[in-house]
Amino acid sequence: MLKCTPHSVFSWNYVVSGLARGDAQIMFEPFSDQGSILFNDSRLVVRKKGWVNACWTLEQGENIVAVAKKRGIAGRSFDLTWGKDAFLLKQQALIARGYDILLGDAVVGTIEPEHPLTRKAHVECEAAAADIVQLFSFWLVAMVWRSTTDTSPA
Repeated sequence: MLKCTPHSVFSWNYVVSGLARGDAQIMFEPFSDQGSILFNDSRLVVRKKGWVNACWTLEQGENIVAVAKKRGIAGRSFDLTWGKDAFLLKQQALIARGYDILLGDAVVGTIEPEHPLTRKAHVECEAAAADIVQLFSFWLVAMVWRSTTDTSPA
């Protein structure tokens, strides 16, 4: 299980612990739906393309590692492609903050806040979801959480 802890009370940047290769950092650019993931001595950049039919690419240097496309206008679910695997990152319920990670019809992971009044979260996945899939999925979920709070950038 991965534990996701914000850098501070007011920060949307996270330290993610519980990975086999050490901690990772989830970072957001100010006033933007872009950022980065620092993992395994590498910096992976998250870039947003488009507005209505937005998609995010996870890039390492010149290579695109994974792609996430927003599903529908509400944009709270994502189709995530990593290599040959196609995942669905889906909100558990309309007003819930928890998300399921599906591979086909099977739930292979969950992302949930520790409790309703915190930004702390945990990611629990089967081996089918590689570390990078879990980190990118959490980055996307944290972006949604950030966009739905009064403290997020405009």
